[in-house]
Amino acid sequence: MRVVMVMSLAAAGYVFLRGVMPTHWKWWYKVTAGGLLLWIGLCFPMMSWLGGSSPFAPDLPAWLILLYSGLYMVMMFLTVFMLVGGGMLSLLHWLIPTWRGQNKAARLRMRNCMNAALLAGAVLVCCWGMYSALRAPRVHEVTLRLPVAKSLRIAVLSDLHADSVKGAAVMQRFVDVTLAQKPDLILFLGDFVDGSVKQRLAALQPLTKLRAPLGVYGVPGNHEYYSGFEQWIPKLTGLGIHMLINEHVVLSENGVVLAGVTDPAARLFGQEQPSVAKALEDAPRRLPVILLAHQPQLVCQARDNGVALQLSGHTHGGMVLGLHWLVGRFNSGLSFGLYQRDNLQVYVTPGTSLWTMMPIRLGVPSEITVLNILPKN
Repeated sequence: MRVVMVMSLAAAGYVFLRGVMPTHWKWWYKVTAGGLLLWIGLCFPMMSWLGGSSPFAPDLPAWLILLYSGLYMVMMFLTVFMLVGGGMLSLLHWLIPTWRGQNKAARLRMRNCMNAALLAGAVLVCCWGMYSALRAPRVHEVTLRLPVAKSLRIAVLSDLHADSVKGAAVMQRFVDVTLAQKPDLILFLGDFVDGSVKQRLAALQPLTKLRAPLGVYGVPGNHEYYSGFEQWIPKLTGLGIHMLINEHVVLSENGVVLAGVTDPAARLFGQEQPSVAKALEDAPRRLPVILLAHQPQLVCQARDNGVALQLSGHTHGGMVLGLHWLVGRFNSGLSFGLYQRDNLQVYVTPGTSLWTMMPIRLGVPSEITVLNILPKN
């Protein structure tokens, strides 16, 4: 969070120095704009101060969260646009002789016009990105082959992030879409919620309607630890979700071991850390293992313990196409989609919903994944 804070304040300072100071505004307009940029740059601690103890789960009206976080995203996009645009403008001044001879006032007018256009572009991009993030997730079908005894149709949901913005009505929409796929098995890959049991339990009540012939299973994500792991696990179980805490079950009819692990965030709260080896204790070795692990970085443990398929979320696919390369660097090279690591297949879902502190998706739509597992010849 400290790194994010430094980046945010640096972005606010850059926009002020390169976008506000060169204008011909009166000094009080510039001071007001600087104060607004500082307020936006302090988005996360301000959300925490205004809406509770944690920026991960501000207890504020939905419109205020979306407005504040939307302004934050506009500022961050504007920073990137200005860095790129400023570099291009400097290059053009150097390449074009007639531009090279322009006086300082003419260059300043050109830069101010460019900055105004970039601000309009940042607003449009963020509006579209927020619309894309808030609309219903697509259903994305993926076919895989594993040495199973019988075909298996699995609905996978991840990163619901129930909060002030996404309440029971949104969760009901996810339930309706999931049940319409007629899955044999329903899996949750963590980050159910942002906020305490008292704040958010009602929002998750629609999950009690989920039914599948082979059951409903899940694992915790890092946000369950931020929101009160010990309180949430029994409540999630009470909603009808069998939480796999470093343990496994055998789906004997389909010839599959289904295992689940905790999240690496557990170490920050003195809770049991993820262990694939422990999850597979006494599991029949002849059966293929499907592992639920919220964070893709557990891929090495999965591979070393003979897992056939790992299912993960957490990354949100980077939220913006292009950023997935950066996100992948922090997640063992995995951002979204299907990967192969030796004999291990890994599917990383971009998530079913969004974290409303960064409510944007561009080129990486949210999804409810349907995995069609076919017997391997």
